[in-house]
Amino acid sequence: MKRRHEHAVPSGIGNCASPAVQELEALDAAAAAIAADWQSLGGKGHVPDAAAYWKQAPRPARQWLSRLTRHADAARDRGDAVEGAYFYQATVTIAPWRLDLKMQLGNMLKDSGRLPEAEAVYRAIMAEAPDEAEACLQLGHVYNLMGRRKAAIASFREAVRRDDGFMAAHQELFAAGETEAQRSTSAGYAHTHGREQIAHMAITLDGIRAALDDMARALPDVASFSAFPAEDYASFRRLFDFPAPPVNISTTSRLTIVVPQRNVSPVVAAFQIAALSSLARPVNVITLGASAALRQAWDRPTSLGQIVSHAEDEHGLAADLPADRIILLAPGRIPHRHLIAWMDVALAHEGVGIAFCDEEVVRRTHDTMRPFEPYRLLARPEADGLWLSQCDIVGGTLALSAEVWRTYRHLAPREIVEAALADARGVTHVPYALVSTLCESEQLPVEPFHLPSRATEDRPEACTAIICTRDNAADCRRMVESLFRRAHFPECLSCIIVDNGTSNASDLKTLQELALLPRVRILTNNQVFNWSALNNAAAAQVETPNILFCNDDMEMLTKGWDETLDALLRLEKAGAVGARLLYPDDTIQHAGVLLGWKGSVIHDGLHEPRESLAHFARWGVTREASAVTGAFLGMRRSVFVESGGFDADRLPVAYSDIDLCLRLRARGMRVIWTPLIDVRHDESVSRGLDHLDPFRHARNMTERAAFEQIWGEEKLSSDFTVNPIWADATMPLRLIRPVPAGMALRRWRYFQCAPNVSPYDETVPR
Repeated sequence: MKRRHEHAVPSGIGNCASPAVQELEALDAAAAAIAADWQSLGGKGHVPDAAAYWKQAPRPARQWLSRLTRHADAARDRGDAVEGAYFYQATVTIAPWRLDLKMQLGNMLKDSGRLPEAEAVYRAIMAEAPDEAEACLQLGHVYNLMGRRKAAIASFREAVRRDDGFMAAHQELFAAGETEAQRSTSAGYAHTHGREQIAHMAITLDGIRAALDDMARALPDVASFSAFPAEDYASFRRLFDFPAPPVNISTTSRLTIVVPQRNVSPVVAAFQIAALSSLARPVNVITLGASAALRQAWDRPTSLGQIVSHAEDEHGLAADLPADRIILLAPGRIPHRHLIAWMDVALAHEGVGIAFCDEEVVRRTHDTMRPFEPYRLLARPEADGLWLSQCDIVGGTLALSAEVWRTYRHLAPREIVEAALADARGVTHVPYALVSTLCESEQLPVEPFHLPSRATEDRPEACTAIICTRDNAADCRRMVESLFRRAHFPECLSCIIVDNGTSNASDLKTLQELALLPRVRILTNNQVFNWSALNNAAAAQVETPNILFCNDDMEMLTKGWDETLDALLRLEKAGAVGARLLYPDDTIQHAGVLLGWKGSVIHDGLHEPRESLAHFARWGVTREASAVTGAFLGMRRSVFVESGGFDADRLPVAYSDIDLCLRLRARGMRVIWTPLIDVRHDESVSRGLDHLDPFRHARNMTERAAFEQIWGEEKLSSDFTVNPIWADATMPLRLIRPVPAGMALRRWRYFQCAPNVSPYDETVPR
């Protein structure tokens, strides 16, 4: 935008001039105002400040303020944040007491990317108006754009402190995953609308839709409208029970349930007996290690009297039990009334030989009608052999086919699942807490991940790191030097730096210095920025067995990362490896990519503490992921070539890393994420913030449409690593929701039995 300082502002303010002349006059007036040149705006003699200007020349002051405000508003309304900031700066200089104009100035500075200046404006408003909450909200937005999440949350809290009814601030805290905000929002909604009535309607409508299939196809899952903070599981369970499998799905299989009784209290045993006595179908019950008194108690109920037998321990169990399916109940667990039915249905799916379920912790109450109250949920992920080798994610309650029982009956439950996964047998997860325990579960132990021995004994295979950069050579130098400095075998590492149009003299000098380093070379590629094409072109020149794609705005933190990456790439069916990316405040930025979060993608573990072991140590173990970010993506060169590389034609920037990972998984290869490699990442330093650039925003939308055309919209509807009880209304793994029976069945079809079927395919019975 041209700013005219060389022309004097006309002494008279008229409206007869052409629009072009009026625009030039406004630009001159804005320049004069910003420079505090009050004489050019009609002031006389010495005018020290705006107050004196208004006192000496009130009429020109009013007219210029009105005219410049109109220009500022017009620029704002047409989306020109740069010009809007310029004119609002002029109005604030003329009338510094106008907080509404200051607010608009802050907004335009924020939208034009001038974040430190916007921060200063909002802070000035907050100081001048102690009750003003909007400035706190906007300051929080600025901090979010800066990547300063803790400061943003503090600003949103301050907005709520100043105005407890400020819903926009509550919503920001809710979206940020703040538990108290979620709980208060949930409580407020319940107070206003009557949660129990809403919940009753949800349950009733869900039942009606199960019977009326046409209505089910026309309406969304009503139950999904109710979400609770995970910490408020007790309230969730007071209102929602777990559904039975659809009535049109039944089996005629013979079932045996094995119930350990050693060291089980009489109270727990009584509830186990009551639960199994209420079943509508006969099952064989085998107790293990029951005392004489407990055996007598199990033999007493008439509904169980003919089908109960007893064994001293698991060694007394026959290989050929009189059953098609065997359920192993974990010690001290009380079965839900739908446990048998859901496990039976799970094993009825083709290729599935093992099923496991979620678990809940209960506590005693003083209510004789309801002596136990569930208050804590253990929401398990899907089965993953890598994850399971470090942490028990399946628990001790399993359903097994007779053939699986015969093959693995000598193993403990966790070992059974590990062996079955290694043998490529089908293992599925029932997303309901179908067993409960009185024992407050302690933090599950996490065992170290054992890298293949040949990788720890031999030198790693040679690897080439590919780093694209533009006018960010200082950060690029930091990344390159950290890769070599923290590698145990730097002589096995090479680096290709792709210079995509660097023009800054100091950056060019730094790149020339980097080119003098051993095993570092500069590849100049001045084409229009296409992340996929730039990396493909560089990869075509790689001769080493391994490739590492990484951003320039990062720093390697882990010593010996090269050995770890090489070892993980040698694992069976390893397709790609991603690392734990950290923000400067040491919270997690990336622990894999989650698909289907609010219909899009999000980084797993976002803003979680680096050392968190929550959710079965989800962010502290090496495991499979749907995808990993291209900001740090390791592959074998042969795998990259065979997969076709990045899709430079349809996905030049966004989604190309996710697309590549999905193609690898479609070939039966594993996408592995590990916390054994830590990298600090200053996200989008070199390219700036996409949402502040209309072209980049439009490009992202175009690539999103291309991704959906390639994979279908359903690919962004669900993630196989996430329990469906987690609602996507806020940050991941914060809120829980009821899981309709149809959703559980559709997930099985989608992830285990028919990978080309959407988990929301309405042809699946509800």
